[in-house]
Amino acid sequence: MANPQLEAFLQRVKADADLLSRFSACPHLNAIAQLGAELGYMFTGVDLVTHQAEATLRLSQADLEAAAAGVELEGHLWLMKIVWG
Repeated sequence: MANPQLEAFLQRVKADADLLSRFSACPHLNAIAQLGAELGYMFTGVDLVTHQAEATLRLSQADLEAAAAGVELEGHLWLMKIVWG
């Protein structure tokens, strides 16, 4: 389920190069949520995970295969990586 605050924040990030730089420097999703809060947007790191999961489920088979191969998909603000411990 889409969070309107998160959606508005992500649109703002896409439109503002300086904010995108700050966004990209965040070390984890909770830090992105904190950045959003500083700008008046209310969402959590969990909301970001949910947003990414929902966006992933909407990808075409070709895009899923590209993501699995490590290709960066146009329009995505961040990439998730699996770290084996």
